[in-house]
Amino acid sequence: WKMIPPGIHLITCRIPSTHPSSGMPIRHTVLRQLLGQETLVLKYSPQKEDLVPNATDATTGEEIPTILTQEHLRSLDSELAAYPLHRWSAWEALTSCVSDEDIVRLVGPKRKLDSLFESPADDEVEPKKYGEQSGTAKITDRAGSQVSSTDGHLMYAPFDLRRSWRKGAVGEEVTLYSKDKSWLLQHVIKEQFGGGEFHLALQTARADHQADYVRLLAQVQLAFIIFVNVQNFSSLLAFKRFLALLARSERIFSQEGLFTEGGLMLATIQELYVKLLRTLTIQLESLPDTFFTVDLAGTGLQDFLREELEALFRSIMRGHSGTGAVPSDLNEPMMRLRNVARERYQWEFEDGSSKTSEDDESLEEGEDAPVIVEL
Repeated sequence: WKMIPPGIHLITCRIPSTHPSSGMPIRHTVLRQLLGQETLVLKYSPQKEDLVPNATDATTGEEIPTILTQEHLRSLDSELAAYPLHRWSAWEALTSCVSDEDIVRLVGPKRKLDSLFESPADDEVEPKKYGEQSGTAKITDRAGSQVSSTDGHLMYAPFDLRRSWRKGAVGEEVTLYSKDKSWLLQHVIKEQFGGGEFHLALQTARADHQADYVRLLAQVQLAFIIFVNVQNFSSLLAFKRFLALLARSERIFSQEGLFTEGGLMLATIQELYVKLLRTLTIQLESLPDTFFTVDLAGTGLQDFLREELEALFRSIMRGHSGTGAVPSDLNEPMMRLRNVARERYQWEFEDGSSKTSEDDESLEEGEDAPVIVEL
């Protein structure tokens, strides 16, 4: 490609390796942040059946940057394809919260993954802190920060939606927060992403100055683009977990009866949901028209998304019922998302502002459904 703008890029290709059971080609992907005037050169290795750096250190195996002069690149111009700049603004919106550090934490220092990568968080076991899973090696990213190698896995933040109340909670509190995920949301931001303080430096481009909740949104954005573009099933599961967590946290807006842990301020929460609504809007707008009817027909994803968006709208409206109307800064992107869903997919949403928490159906179904027992 020529005329590549600096920023986050996802380069995907199908190479001859096949899925051991289905025989389908595996999508291999390089996901990295390219800087101005930076050149990335990869080649296909038949031995490894993978994309590999053009040159590596014989001792460490690390990538050696390929130096190409602008004169040499111009001599290859007839063989290069023009970058699809007409899609760049939409892609920037899809990755607006993602930094190079987020990529390294998720897929490792090589910034490579494929459609078969799995995530330990899928098991929803007792989570360790994000980036501190056992068996990982510390590496240094471009900013000099210590992060963890994922060793062939996608390290999405682990949390268990089925246990969404604080340790030691009993009775009414367990019942309340088994449905309302507000306690779990603030807990995840604190334990997996380092806190919840709202930094004024959020306006800057430096990732290390961004509010911690932006790191949560970065994983939401990465899960979406990896699932859609790489067809990675673990990323779909991660996206669904993140969306359910955020959509079903009503009390986070008022903090009524909520045991606060991460110092989450109301301004932080509102900014979090404004960015979430804008992210979900651009994600729906970016999907092909046949995504639900052909590409993923029969998977139930369309019903899941519609139900979670309805839960999200309901949580926002009910969360502000005690303080009056939803603030305009939050209401505008919410209406925008609602309109896009209606116009593109004919999704209709009920006005759930007058419903009570008891009207909601629990997320637990089947063998996880609550049962009445004799004491």
